[in-house]
Amino acid sequence: MAAPHIAIFGRALAPQAMALAQEAGARVTTTDTYLRGPDLERFMQENNPDAIILRLGEVTEAAMANAPNLRIIAKHGVGYDTIDVAAATRRNILVTIARGANAISVAEHALALILGVARGIAYQDARIRSGHWDKAFFMGSELNGKVLGVVGLGAIGHALARICAALDMAVQVFDPALPQDAPLDYRRVDSLDQLLATSDVVSLHCPLTPATRNMISADKLALMKPGAILVNTARGGLIDLEALADALEGKQIGGAGLDTFPVEPPELSERVRGLSNLVISPHIGASTIEAGQRVGTMVMQQVLDHLAGRDIERAVAVNAIAG
Repeated sequence: MAAPHIAIFGRALAPQAMALAQEAGARVTTTDTYLRGPDLERFMQENNPDAIILRLGEVTEAAMANAPNLRIIAKHGVGYDTIDVAAATRRNILVTIARGANAISVAEHALALILGVARGIAYQDARIRSGHWDKAFFMGSELNGKVLGVVGLGAIGHALARICAALDMAVQVFDPALPQDAPLDYRRVDSLDQLLATSDVVSLHCPLTPATRNMISADKLALMKPGAILVNTARGGLIDLEALADALEGKQIGGAGLDTFPVEPPELSERVRGLSNLVISPHIGASTIEAGQRVGTMVMQQVLDHLAGRDIERAVAVNAIAG
């Protein structure tokens, strides 16, 4: 049997994960960057991989059509909205995620964004570098005693809730997917509106679906407290970015921290780039050495197991396929 060909969309995985591929005799090709449109389709046609590990970019139906050998797409993370899952299912291609493997890293990054906004760290860094010293004028805010609202209580939401509870924040949760009888250590609220209106900090940890796209709209932002902080380390399409820019520019809310964007890399307007109460990072919530090791080895093992005909844990499979 020919050695399996694995395409990594992005750079190579952690050394431990690459060692698994080497031990299995797999051939690995990396793209090292984003591929879209004709470039993506050309790559698929020329390489015809048996598997894709998706770090950057997307996997479209057209891309799949150019790779008849493709049997599995493993997301290096948990957000799979950049994969055409319906098309993959029709083509009997398994789609998997690295459930839980990056939760701590993303939760810590969410906290970093919260603190960055609350204490004006990025803004003050830029001010000092440009020759200013704002000690006499700048005032930040504490997190102690404030209310954290978590939207989506999966592994990442749970991790952030635990961290912030240790900082003496009161934690409340909105997650319609949670069973009503599920035991919770935190206050459960019945609607997104209620959570937005009663939280000092709101952190998004839910998937991007047709129902959640632009769920944080101008109307929802208007419900938030003056001075409230909004953080998104989940999917960029959850927030109407222009509506958020309006709310930040008009000081309708206190600030925001974004690690994800509707289109990546984003083309941010000059207005958005100039917002002093916005802290942004390039989708690096899971980009730590530790998470890279856990996620990389998990998805590589998923790929190797599936290509070898071994069973995949149902909890990491996004779709159901024949065989």
